[in-house]
Amino acid sequence: MSRGNGKNRSHGKIDRLPDELRKAVETKLLEGYTYGEISEYLKKMGQDVHLSSVARYGRPFLAKFESVRMAKEFAQCIAEDNPDRPTTELHEANNALISQIIMEALVSDDVTPEEKTKMAKSIATLQRAQVSTEKLKIDSRKAAGEVQQALKLLKEQVFTEIGQDHPDIANAILQIADSVEAQIEAENKK
Repeated sequence: MSRGNGKNRSHGKIDRLPDELRKAVETKLLEGYTYGEISEYLKKMGQDVHLSSVARYGRPFLAKFESVRMAKEFAQCIAEDNPDRPTTELHEANNALISQIIMEALVSDDVTPEEKTKMAKSIATLQRAQVSTEKLKIDSRKAAGEVQQALKLLKEQVFTEIGQDHPDIANAILQIADSVEAQIEAENKK
């Protein structure tokens, strides 16, 4: 993946092309050109690269591109599915997608042991983030429960202290409390 630092894993002909030509090959792959058409293009550019070399480069390149494209579409679907969705759910989906991409890279033969070690550390970081997200959700539910308990006490006190002498005011306060409680319950269900 990294170029220009002497650590290229792949030593195919496409990897040894100048950056502009390699990027042109990648663009043509993404635009749907066939391996044969790309091989012919490279020959016109003075590079003797056979169709099989283009295919060896193209298959994993397109597979990685497709994986990232699907991950982006999935994240977009989640975000569009419910714009009021709590951000914790979007973070969870994002972490799951990133974990999947990292796991795919870990089993790849193109990844060096040093890069696999870095990826394993990234998974540990994602797991810590997931634990933090779960803690946030638990704290949020606990706080919502405390608010609901306070609303319940408020309703009881309003009924006993105001309800008999000023029923209209008591009913108005109770309706407000019921409305707030319903909003909290709706937020907890998201």
